[in-house]
Amino acid sequence: MRKRASERRQEIIEAMLRLAVEVGPDRLTTQAVADAVGLTQPAIFRHFPTRTALWLGVAEEISARMRARWAEASAVEGPSPLADVRRLALAQMGVIAAEPSILAIVFSHELRVADAALAAVFRGLMADLTAQFVRLFTRLGPALTPSPQDAALLVLGLLQGLALRWSLAGRGFDLVAEGTRLLDLQLAGLLCPASSQTGDRP
Repeated sequence: MRKRASERRQEIIEAMLRLAVEVGPDRLTTQAVADAVGLTQPAIFRHFPTRTALWLGVAEEISARMRARWAEASAVEGPSPLADVRRLALAQMGVIAAEPSILAIVFSHELRVADAALAAVFRGLMADLTAQFVRLFTRLGPALTPSPQDAALLVLGLLQGLALRWSLAGRGFDLVAEGTRLLDLQLAGLLCPASSQTGDRP
């Protein structure tokens, strides 16, 4: 039975994500993708007219997955703004742990330099995630030691650094478990001492 165009496009994108981990995004060829899904190269280009369009499709899929996790994490308000920060941060680590290709693609210097549209998608993602953290930290008011903007950047720095360490270690430890441990330490350190004693903790 012949697959619909949307199904075939999704199949191609899934193959791109899988192969980005196996061979690396910078070495990934359209021929390898075609072989993985049982198509010819011209058939790949019927669904994605250029290599840029193909990678943009992958970036949009990554964006959709991340945003879905963020929305799920934000759907229910927790007992405190700090609990909401924690849930959002763990959601981000969860999606990275579930899809290692995200790191391979995001950290690819060649892709970002060669494809401005791809880089713009990832910049937009990080800007939106930063804005969400800033909004949550703002709700803490005077209980927060740094500014909401600085607090957001500190949490993002932790997430990005941990993700890089996880990738360089060959994904040899539990990203979410290690992230939970370090995040709780960091969040506790962002609170004024009086707030830490009155229960406004992660």
